[in-house]
Amino acid sequence: MTISSSVRIGADTIDITRPCDVVGALKKMQLKLATGGLRQTVRIDGEEVTFQSPNDRRLASLIDQYQAECDRQSGSGRRVRYAKRFRFG
Repeated sequence: MTISSSVRIGADTIDITRPCDVVGALKKMQLKLATGGLRQTVRIDGEEVTFQSPNDRRLASLIDQYQAECDRQSGSGRRVRYAKRFRFG
């Protein structure tokens, strides 16, 4: 049995082994979330309730994770340099 690496994020079907594609799809979802585009409406006995429950912190963390993987694969990751300071005295 093989497990498919294709997932559906919003309207896009992407391959999760291609992190740059995942980043693009997740950023689209984040934009929809930020603009209120993701809502669910439930109708029960003639009463209508609209829900919107974003978890932007978790989504941002997921985007950062896939962005880092994308940068590693494409070789465009930024080098982080740290300077150490010390004084004689």
